[in-house]
Amino acid sequence: MNDFDVPLFHFSRGEFVEADYQDPLLEDYRNNPLLEALPPIWDDRTVVNKLASKPIFNASERELPVHLRLHCVQRISRDFFRPLSRHLELQQSISRLIRDGYVGRNPLTPNYAFRARRDAYELIMKGNTSGYPVNTPTSAGFALVGISGIGKSSSLLRILQMYPQVILHRKYQGQDMPAPYQIVWLKMDCPHDGSIRGLCLNFLLAVDSLVGTKYYKKNATKNPEELLPLMAQAAAVHCLGVLVIDEIQNLQEAKDDRAAQMLNFFVQLVNTIGLPVILVGTYKALPALNAEFRNARRNSGQGDATWHHFKNDDEEWEWLLQGLWKYQWTDQKSELNQDFIDVMHAESQGISDIAIKLFMLTQWRALDKGIPQISTGLIRSVAKDRLTLIRPALEALRSGKKKEIQKFADIYDSVSIDDYIDRIEAEQRQAERLEIIKNELGYDLVEQAENEVCGWLVEAGIDRATAEQAAKEVVKSHLQELDAVDLHKEALKIALKRRSNKTTKTPQQRSNSNSKALPTAPDDLRVIVAQGRKRKMSAYQAMKTVGYIKDPLEFIV
Repeated sequence: MNDFDVPLFHFSRGEFVEADYQDPLLEDYRNNPLLEALPPIWDDRTVVNKLASKPIFNASERELPVHLRLHCVQRISRDFFRPLSRHLELQQSISRLIRDGYVGRNPLTPNYAFRARRDAYELIMKGNTSGYPVNTPTSAGFALVGISGIGKSSSLLRILQMYPQVILHRKYQGQDMPAPYQIVWLKMDCPHDGSIRGLCLNFLLAVDSLVGTKYYKKNATKNPEELLPLMAQAAAVHCLGVLVIDEIQNLQEAKDDRAAQMLNFFVQLVNTIGLPVILVGTYKALPALNAEFRNARRNSGQGDATWHHFKNDDEEWEWLLQGLWKYQWTDQKSELNQDFIDVMHAESQGISDIAIKLFMLTQWRALDKGIPQISTGLIRSVAKDRLTLIRPALEALRSGKKKEIQKFADIYDSVSIDDYIDRIEAEQRQAERLEIIKNELGYDLVEQAENEVCGWLVEAGIDRATAEQAAKEVVKSHLQELDAVDLHKEALKIALKRRSNKTTKTPQQRSNSNSKALPTAPDDLRVIVAQGRKRKMSAYQAMKTVGYIKDPLEFIV
């Protein structure tokens, strides 16, 4: 197998750092390099500052052109994050979970690396999950469940990224470290088909990517029964602090008893190597979180978390909107009031992701249509037009019926804002480019085409009146394809047809007509401009060249 055979999959990335050992301030955390290399235990004030993220914003940006302000609005989805109480609670649970899992896994324990490899492999192969000598776990992990769009995955990742993902250990208190790499956290998605083999291979590939091992290449052809102990072994050897499996509702797609088998394996990871496991999913995941995994967590002390949508009278809902409302790039700012709070909740049902996207879509609509500021009516209009895919889910939430709400994970699909912004930008670019062309050339494209064709016909011997009529007719007929048609050829056909229908003129009349149509005097401006056009010069440049336009500096004394 060569490097090109390695499949690509996504897993969340964090920071790679070298160990900097600090006093953890608690006795049970001391003299353990895995714990002393972690960041300090933060208080809530510090966590809020670390989690908060504000988009770049300056009120003067409201004076920018529309096409630039469209991009400014995009900053909201990329950079806006306002911490809430649920985020502080989740951070505290993860902080305790990681540290508690490391208490019994000290790499300075004699033969730690050997025992980690042997015991993790043998105990899982034999199905014996009791009495693992390296650790007696007290923190088994927990499940985080909630409706789609409430911010489970993004919040969890933001909290995990407060910790380094990989810590390189060299020496600790003068001793060489048997396990140089410590993987503090690893977050990955459950395979879409609930495949155990897919999960194991993705895990091994992630470890290889983080610490440079070759687990995947050596074991890619093995079956699930062989891969499970290898996954446990890699987790033990590289001191994995917490394993996060997102999209756990995909286990519902697993065939046979694979869902139960995978959940049992997570229990084994807890019992054999003391590895905390966090499972994340929508309401659809609830049936998959069977009694066995719940029993394994019953003494964890962390407690499962269920994130519901915000109620309209929830103080945190208003707090979220207050932070969001600062970022308006419309001509005028609309102040947040109860009417806005009510309509935002009615149209998003208190789901933060939908509320943020609805706020962005409303601003884009206002900018696109030249509406000076957002209004409740505009929010309702945008929600009606742009949130059609999730309308059934929102209606289910409005109904308040549990059975209907639990279908939400099946109904919900992310609001496609990319297509919308692409379309707006395309229309904006088209209008701007046309305006640039008009300003640069000094006259309308239609007028330019008519004058150019008329001049060509006159030079070809067609009288000016006929030439002007033919030019207007051909340009009007091919207005949408001026660059795709030979206008000269088509106009000449029209002109000759018109001329043949006229009364034949005397030679003297034709001579007089041609003498008017084709001026020959060298100082005639028409001749100067025509000659300049042949040399690809503008009328201004042609007249300046022959001295008709003077340099204004000549007249300054």
